[in-house]
Amino acid sequence: MTILSSLLQENRFTPELVPPFESKLFFEDDRRRLYLERFGVLLFLSAVIATMGILSDSTAAVIGAMIIAPLMTPIMAAAAAIVTGRMDRAARSLALVVAGALGVVALSWVLGTLYSGELSFDGNSQITGRIQPRIADLAAALASGAAGAFCMSRDDIADSLPGVAIAISLVPPL
Repeated sequence: MTILSSLLQENRFTPELVPPFESKLFFEDDRRRLYLERFGVLLFLSAVIATMGILSDSTAAVIGAMIIAPLMTPIMAAAAAIVTGRMDRAARSLALVVAGALGVVALSWVLGTLYSGELSFDGNSQITGRIQPRIADLAAALASGAAGAFCMSRDDIADSLPGVAIAISLVPPL
């Protein structure tokens, strides 16, 4: 048995792992309101931090926004719902992603409009580093998504999620 096949066999996603995995991704019934409140607060704060980080050309602030951005959960929930054929869950998750993205863009526009300083698009590394994605960026995004899904499915390695959040930014490019 090769190392790869051994690794895949040991980390196989079995039916008993489905309910805990779904409970991390799908917030339904009485948990939904609390989840949406937390999602909204974190998204608002991450959008403010990302916008201010971009306006001040602060890499540390943008990374901070990446860490607290809650968009990864509904994106992964949509993917899991599609894979399992739960289109109702997929539609709700995708609607949350779209609403969140539109909210971030709107809030960033308002904050940018209120900003009285001068913003140079050419000289701002937070902008120039994100407007021309390359194939390497796509590969990093795919690998980060796979790492995030793997971490979400395993309780023993959930501590790796902040690293995944830093590896792939969801809010600052919006």
